[in-house]
Amino acid sequence: MASQVIFSGAPSQACNLPALLKGGFVISMIGGIHLCTSHSFPLQWNVLLAQAGAVLIGVGLPFVKTAFTRITIDTARITWTQGILHRRVSTLELSRIQSITSIHPWWLRLFGTGSIILTTNDAAHPVRRLPAISNANQLCKRLDEAVAMHHGRLVSARTNDPNARGYSEVHSI
Repeated sequence: MASQVIFSGAPSQACNLPALLKGGFVISMIGGIHLCTSHSFPLQWNVLLAQAGAVLIGVGLPFVKTAFTRITIDTARITWTQGILHRRVSTLELSRIQSITSIHPWWLRLFGTGSIILTTNDAAHPVRRLPAISNANQLCKRLDEAVAMHHGRLVSARTNDPNARGYSEVHSI
């Protein structure tokens, strides 16, 4: 059976709104401190610009990281591709997913997005996160159906229970 793509895309930049708000607050504080101390000390433009540049780099990095993240979900696995210079690709088989949770913080609801939290039986990554996904509730339902279908196939293929779903009795001549 060929895998069908359920979702292919990147997280929304809306997930970086808290970083942007924190950066704006820090820039305001730096400006306020420089303004308050300008009566006692001469204004050091180079120091002010260096501090503002450091904050802008700190705020910009999450935006760049999100821009270079790609998530593909098909009926067999989830694949994350991340990185600019150093590309990292990781996969999660749907058979390893135990539960799926959709969360919608206020700043993500404003943009119609939400995050999906996957609890897995993988010891290295017991919890995986799909951040700022558009229409997260719909994707959560489709992913839940794909996981249930996948678990249903695995259970019926391994069982000898005549009451199990998909059980068929094979006779030899």
